[in-house]
Amino acid sequence: MIRNSLMAWRNATELLVRILDMREEDKRDAVIEQMEKLLDERDTLQPSIQAPFTNEEEAFGKELLPLEAALQEKMKLFMNDIRLNITEQQKKKVSVHAYMDPYAQVYRDGTFYDKKN
Repeated sequence: MIRNSLMAWRNATELLVRILDMREEDKRDAVIEQMEKLLDERDTLQPSIQAPFTNEEEAFGKELLPLEAALQEKMKLFMNDIRLNITEQQKKKVSVHAYMDPYAQVYRDGTFYDKKN
């Protein structure tokens, strides 16, 4: 018999993997909210998953390992997407500012250059 906490852990992990497949930027806030909720749920389940394990539970745990690896990979990809968007936004902000005030980077030291020779 497999413990309910292990079954709930697997269900939460599978849900996380499915949620992280949504890569659309406009749904990102909802995905993050659901992700946080499921990760919190997994955190509450973790203390109840302690040894000793039955043979059936050990086999079940071995089945969970590839699922956990897939979850970790998808979370890395999700975080990289967020980082890329943040850097893009920062670049846009700098370029818009440079466009709005093109002389902001010109250093004026008070010297006068005579163009006549």
